[in-house]
Amino acid sequence: MKNDWIDDGFFRAKVTDKYYEEAFLTEIKNLLFLDADRLLAGFRETAGRIAKMDEDEISLFMKKKERYGGMWEDGLIGGHTMGHYITALSQGFAYPGIPKELKDKVGERLDYIIDSLYECQEKIEGTGEEGFIFAATLPTEDFRKNPTLQFDNVEKGLGEIFTQAWVPWYTMHKIVSGLNSAYRFAGNEKALKVDNMLGLWIAKRCESWNEEVRKTVLGIEYGGMNDCLYELYVINKELSQKGSPLALEYPERILAAAHSFDEEPLFEKVLQGGDNLFDNVHANTTIPKFLGALAGYEADRSRDRYLEYAKAFFDNVVQRHTYITGGNSEDEHFGPDNILDKERTNVNNETCNTYNMLKLARRLFAVTGEKRYLDYAANTFINAIVASFNHDTGFTTYFQPMATGYQKVFNTLEGNFWCCTGTGYENFTKLQRGIYFKSGKTLLIGLYLASEYCSDEYRISMACDFAVSDKVKLVITPFEGKKVSDDLYLRKPQWLKGKPQICLNGFETEVKDVEGFFVISSETIENGAEILLTLPMGITAHNLQDGENTYGFCYGPFVLSARLGNTKIKETSHGVAVSVAAVKSVESDVLKVLNEKSVRDYIEKIDQYLVKRDDAMEFHMSGVSMPLTFTTHYNQYKESYGIYWKFTVD
Repeated sequence: MKNDWIDDGFFRAKVTDKYYEEAFLTEIKNLLFLDADRLLAGFRETAGRIAKMDEDEISLFMKKKERYGGMWEDGLIGGHTMGHYITALSQGFAYPGIPKELKDKVGERLDYIIDSLYECQEKIEGTGEEGFIFAATLPTEDFRKNPTLQFDNVEKGLGEIFTQAWVPWYTMHKIVSGLNSAYRFAGNEKALKVDNMLGLWIAKRCESWNEEVRKTVLGIEYGGMNDCLYELYVINKELSQKGSPLALEYPERILAAAHSFDEEPLFEKVLQGGDNLFDNVHANTTIPKFLGALAGYEADRSRDRYLEYAKAFFDNVVQRHTYITGGNSEDEHFGPDNILDKERTNVNNETCNTYNMLKLARRLFAVTGEKRYLDYAANTFINAIVASFNHDTGFTTYFQPMATGYQKVFNTLEGNFWCCTGTGYENFTKLQRGIYFKSGKTLLIGLYLASEYCSDEYRISMACDFAVSDKVKLVITPFEGKKVSDDLYLRKPQWLKGKPQICLNGFETEVKDVEGFFVISSETIENGAEILLTLPMGITAHNLQDGENTYGFCYGPFVLSARLGNTKIKETSHGVAVSVAAVKSVESDVLKVLNEKSVRDYIEKIDQYLVKRDDAMEFHMSGVSMPLTFTTHYNQYKESYGIYWKFTVD
């Protein structure tokens, strides 16, 4: 396979599936409901303090608004939401399917945010902190005198999250990534000016570190600072090559700053392999580091070893730490290798982790062309990302319990500005990602989702709803005076339960299978075509490495979870003001097999015992001590549920 793919659908495709369309529109409505000035309040206060404004001047500059509450935006991590918010607005603005009236509103909101951040930078010119923007609270007089104190404290190894430092580089990563997105996706040139000034502040800070200080800084969560800085470097390098006045004069300073956040001893440790490399390691501290390694390779293709770092990490997480949905972690941490059944609780599968692993998978496919990354991405998108969404409210999960009997718990609109709230903003403003990839004269479909894609030569309309049918219909229509000159590659799903069938213009046809993709040559579709792809689905059973008789089930691409009702739903607080499920709706997840001699016999005949209704995505499980009704997990957001069940014959 080729190894140079771009996600061409991001700018050229719109999703036509009603469920996904509604999710996008709900997310945009929620974003626009938020008060931009409250999100900006911390940035304005920080700039005012650095500029030595008095209290009245600062209050007026803040438009007499306060930061949002909930212990996150009004804490030392304040400002992280703004980074996600800018990215989400930029993605929403770029989405080809956004209605014009919404696009105008999103564009106005994005411009206002960027203009305001630019004004903050203007306020601090000549202070020695030029370019710095930040929004964390300033809880003491020392912080108010020195709003960069969090960064000083990190360099000293101080990390008490309420009084010293709550991962300021993590927050900075979100801000830089948001500014990158505003330029890349929405074409906002002022955003790049803000970005570059901030990048130079970061570079200056990194240049002051000796190796001991650098190691100390890297000992506290820093998100994907290498990832966003490599991206900013590439933006400037490309602009410089074009002679653009927007480019930094010395983008190499940004490159060096990015490399300052490369944790090469960790990278090498993962590449060399071994057991239990991540036991009790904070998962979402770690995953972005390897996105950064991949970004180092994307920025300089001669750094092959950085690609190998990312691939080795991905394999370790997927093979040793991942549940059926594609999610991972227990209480934000990885555990020992292959210990998943024992770690099923009410705080599994942090959404930020899934967001980052999905991003890693798609970017690894782009540079390798290996189908396995698209298989993971398709599964994880449907069963973990889409499953993190409350379709009534547009709110998203922090955790998705893998212990049987809990429910999903969602953020609120104004109070729960968790890390996963921000990634939720991003997840549901880029639903067209991962569907259509382009490389030279090849278009590849990596995700089967009802959508429409337009190239310069032709349009593809894809009709697909696996909740209704096992068929995918593709209608390819050349534009007037054009012919289709692209070969078409169709991903062969890993979940197939039978021989697929491809009909071209009404006639069954045999096509080549190249490394897991069905290939249809441009010669056969140059004047347009209708392709009907039949992908047989069925029940598949999946156990856990440490749970030989603990199983979850899929139907085609869908993870199934049992409906367990809503009579025992209760929430409690966990960690730093995070809401989680508190009560199990069932006393046990053990199911006694009634009619077979062994669990293996039951599972081998699962098609006879877990049977789909003809008219709905509901599946009745029989032959066990507690008959159950399953449905698609992505659409379970009102009830308690059970994905995994322990089977016994005792």
